[in-house]
Amino acid sequence: MKAPGRNAPCWCESGKKYKHCHRDIESQQSVETHTVFQALGSFKKTKKCSVPQSLAHECSKKIINAHTVSKSSSLKAIAKDGHVLKISIDLKINAAPSIILDEVGINNASTFSGFCSVHDKNLFSSIEDEAFRPVPLHCFLVTYRGISKELFSKDYASKVFGLMKTLDRGKSVPEQVAIQAASSSFGNNNDLTTGDLKHIKSKLDAMLLSSDFSGLNYAVFTLDSPPPIMGSAMVGPTFDFNGNKAQNISSLSSDMPDYIAINSFSSDGKGYIVLSWLSEHSETCNKLMRQILDQKLTADSLAVFMILLIENFYISPAWWLSLDNDTQTLIKSLYSQGVETYTDGDSIKIRRPLYFPFITNILMSPMI
Repeated sequence: MKAPGRNAPCWCESGKKYKHCHRDIESQQSVETHTVFQALGSFKKTKKCSVPQSLAHECSKKIINAHTVSKSSSLKAIAKDGHVLKISIDLKINAAPSIILDEVGINNASTFSGFCSVHDKNLFSSIEDEAFRPVPLHCFLVTYRGISKELFSKDYASKVFGLMKTLDRGKSVPEQVAIQAASSSFGNNNDLTTGDLKHIKSKLDAMLLSSDFSGLNYAVFTLDSPPPIMGSAMVGPTFDFNGNKAQNISSLSSDMPDYIAINSFSSDGKGYIVLSWLSEHSETCNKLMRQILDQKLTADSLAVFMILLIENFYISPAWWLSLDNDTQTLIKSLYSQGVETYTDGDSIKIRRPLYFPFITNILMSPMI
C-alpha cells in the first residue's frame, strides 16, 4: 500500500491526517497485554440504570448486579451445587477457536450492572416475587429486562472494538490494515445493531411509561418442567424453522430487520419460553409462529433456535451430562456457527432428540 501524503486523510478512515494517525506507527511500542486487560476490566465496571430518562430522578445511588434470568426461581432450578454451565467460544492467539463449558455460580450468572436497586425492585417485583403468568405485563417485563441487557452488552462491545483499533501499534503495515479492517467491520455491525435496539428500547420505554403493552406481541410456551437451557436475547432471525431465509438483513441503518426477543426461564416449578416482538416486526415473527403451530414443533426445535441465536445462555449440568457425546458435539457445533463454521439454516431442522421438556400449553397474543 502506498503511504498517503503527510497532510492527506489517513488510509484507516479515522478522519485524521496521516501524520497524526498511522504515519510511522509501526515503529511505536506495541500495546502491552496488561494494558489491554486493564482497559477491559475498566469497561466491565460500567454501571447505569436503564430506565427512561424521565424516571432517572427516582434512581438510587446503588447500581446492582441485576439478573436477566432470575436466580431464585430459574437458575436455582437447574443448578448443581449452586452452579450452572456457561458455553462460550475460547479465542486464543495463534490457535483455532474452541467451544468450552465452564461452571458459573448462580450468584454471578446472567448478571449486569444495568439497574439501580430501586428500579430493579419496583419494576420487576411482579415476576421476581410472584409466579410468572402469561399476561401482557409479565411478558413485557422479561422483554424489557432482556433488551436492557442487550444494549448494555453492545456498549461494552463498542468500547472493545475501539480498543482493538489501537492494537496495531508496532505492527507491520499489512498487519495494521488487517487489524483496522477487522475492528471497523465488527464496530460497524455493532453500531447497526445498537441503533436497532435503541429504537426497540424507545418503543418499550413508551409502553413502560404508559402501562399500555398492546404494541408488544408474544407467544408463551409453557413446559412441564424447567428448561435445561436458560437465557435471554433480542435477535434478528436470518432463517426460519424450515431452514429457509426468514428475511433480508441489510447493512443500511434505515432498513431495520424484524427482531424477536427470546427468554427461557422457570417459575413455580414450570418452564417457560417466551418469544416477543413489536407489532411492527410481525411479518417475520408471525411466519415463525405459524410454522411452529402448523408443524406441531416440539420444545427441541425451540432449543435449537436458542442455541443458534443466543450468545449467552446457561445450561443444566445434570441435563448436559445425560446427553451422549454425539448430542453434546451437535450442540457445540450449533453454537459455533458463524465462528468456527458458516451459518447453516438447514441445521435448525433437528435430527436427534435434545430431551427438552414437553410443551403443555401455547398462548399467543394476538392470535394469528
